[in-house]
Order: sequence, then structure tokens, then C-alpha cells
Amino acid sequence: MPDTDAPVSRERLLEMMTAFKSTYLLRAAIRLKVFDALAAGPADPDDVAAILRTDPRGTRVLLRALAAAGLLVAEGEQFSLPEGARELLVTDSPQYSGGIVNVAASDWEWDTMRDLADVVRHGGTLLDTNGESPDFPYWVDFATHLTFATLPGARFVADTVLPWAKERDSLDILDIGCGHGLFGFTLAEQDPRATVSCLDWPQVLEVAKGHAERAGLADRVRYLPGDAFETDPDGEYDVIVLGNFLSQFSARRCIDLVRRLTGRLRPGGRVVVVGFTTGDRPPARDYHAHMLNLLMLAWTREGELHSPTMYRKILASAGLTGLETAERPGFPLRIVTGHRA
Repeated sequence: MPDTDAPVSRERLLEMMTAFKSTYLLRAAIRLKVFDALAAGPADPDDVAAILRTDPRGTRVLLRALAAAGLLVAEGEQFSLPEGARELLVTDSPQYSGGIVNVAASDWEWDTMRDLADVVRHGGTLLDTNGESPDFPYWVDFATHLTFATLPGARFVADTVLPWAKERDSLDILDIGCGHGLFGFTLAEQDPRATVSCLDWPQVLEVAKGHAERAGLADRVRYLPGDAFETDPDGEYDVIVLGNFLSQFSARRCIDLVRRLTGRLRPGGRVVVVGFTTGDRPPARDYHAHMLNLLMLAWTREGELHSPTMYRKILASAGLTGLETAERPGFPLRIVTGHRA
């Protein structure tokens, strides 16, 4: 996150102008599995090139650049992993995080944001296949490669919902635009009564199905392929989760959707909106949210990150009451909930 109190200077501008170089350096190293090649210990460029089956000269230049960026340690022509790299960047590590590059620095974002000035002139996406299209490949990557906020966000939802859910006779969950499905699955892992219905595009549901099976929830999850605005979710639910979803649409469309979904909510049931928000704090406090908002501008026709106040208005328009906003210090996602009377 940038230091917004610092004055605009040549040094600060140069840092912003060249920040993309760190991104393409890390992307290349992850895709080539450079860190795997050094997991067993230090090696020189020729040895690494032999392992990766890459050009020795190209490998030497890449390794030196990685050392310059602090992602490798260089001692002469011997390169090794610095502290933290074994856990986060070697693929067999339980904490491996390299796959997140497919989400945080996706090919789609990489290509689209080159034309951000034209996007701003146009006021929305320039893509024929965009974030609202059934076959937009990014959503499969988003469901596959969990970000740093995914599991903490799922636990946040569970901590918000479960104390309330203990008083109910059932816990049937509908996860709209489920993606990875973990918001619903984490609830189901902690409450054996829970069932989860996942609604998303068919290819995304295939990824969610894998997550459910690994969590041992295959017999408690069903899948509803289709468009959230058109597909009938069929049934009644205690909880409807809208995670990282409503930001893809205008407030008007969000109101239409929530009103329709509320008809599937059991009396006393709860709608849970979770995601990044903007609009109620100085932009510098929500840096990542505002960067994501640029992506919504470039990838959707009318999408925009909404404020907690707007989410409460959306829920209230559907007749929901007991509106609450929850947040955790230092965590970027916020939760807005409402109850059906």
C-alpha cells in the first residue's frame, strides 16, 4: 500500500511507472518453477537451466533479477532461497501461494488494463467476453487459486452466521456466484446440519465441486448451473450468501436480484453480503478496494464496489430488517447482513 502522506515526487512516480516489472518477474519465475528448482539447495544458473530445461543465458539473467528483487539470495554464481520462499513459493508446500498470481496478476487483467484510459472514456468494459459472460475464463482461475483473503473471509462469514444459526431448526445455505464455494463450505464444515446449494457458471461449479469433495462435503452440496439473474434456485433457505458478487453490477440490478432471492428466504432467514467496499472512508484506507474497483470498471458494464450504506439500502429495499455491518481490524472484507421478518 503506498504512502499517501508522501509528496508526489520523481522517485514516487518512477516507482509507480516501474512496478509492473516486479509483477512480470514474479509471474515468470512462478510459471517456470524456479523456486522448485532451488528447493533442494543452492545451485548455479547452468544447473537451474538444466532442471528447468531453459536457456542458460536467459536463466542467468532471470536469477540475477530475482536476486535484485529480494526473491533469491546470490553468493557469487550460487543462488538459493531466502527466508519465506520455501513455504510460499515451492509448489509442494502446504502454504504454497504462487498460484494466486493467476488471480492477482491474471492474463485477462494484464491485457485489459493497458486500455484503462479508453475504458474510462467509454465508462465501462470494452471486452466482448467480459466479467458477466458465461465463458469468462478468469472466474475458473478465481475459484481454483484461493487468494490471501479467501479462507479468512470464509471464517469471518462463519463466525458471523453460526452463533445466530444455532437457534434455528435448519441451516440450508444458498451461495450465489459461489466461485470456490468456501463461504458456504466453511459454514457446513462447522455445522453438521448444514447443506449448501452453489449457483454459478457450469465450469466454475466443477472447481467448487473439487473443493467440496476435499472438504468431505460431497453429500451435502448440490450445484445449480446458470445465471444468477435467471436461474431459479428452487427451494427455501436459511442463509443466502452473496460473496464478492454484487460489485459486478449496478445498485439497481443488485436491488432486483436481492428482491427476487428474498422470496426464497425462510422467515427469520438471513442474507449475507461479503466483499470489498468503498465510499465511506478516505480512499487511502481502502487502497486495494479502489484498485479492484478499476477492474470492475474495465470488466463489467455497470459494476462498481458499493459502500456498506448502499448495501444496507439494497437489503432494505427487499424488506430485510436488522441490518448490520461487521468488519475486522486490518482485514479488507466487510460483511453486511439483513433478516427476513
